[in-house]
Amino acid sequence: MCERASQRSLDARLDNWASAGRGPYDPVDAGCIERAWRRLSVRQRDLLRMAYLWRAGREVICRRLGIPRHPWRRYELELSSAKQALAGLLAEKP
Repeated sequence: MCERASQRSLDARLDNWASAGRGPYDPVDAGCIERAWRRLSVRQRDLLRMAYLWRAGREVICRRLGIPRHPWRRYELELSSAKQALAGLLAEKP
C-alpha cells in the first residue's frame, strides 16, 4: 500500500500526513508515514512534529530542541537527518 505513494516527494508525503484532520488527505499514506514516524528517535519525531504538524518556525524549533540557531545550516542538517531516517524506515519492506 505504501509503495504507490512513495512516488511523491517525502515533503509532499509529510505535508499530507500533517493535513490529517485538517482537510483533504490520503489516509493510507498518512498511516504509512505515522507508522514510520513512531519508530524514529524522540528528537527526530519532535523535530518533524514541530516542523510539519505544528508548522512552528525555525526559531521556535531551535529553542525547544536546543539546536544552535547560528549558523542556520545546523537546523537544516538536523531536519535533513530526520527526513533521511524517516525515508529509510519507509523504504524497509514490512
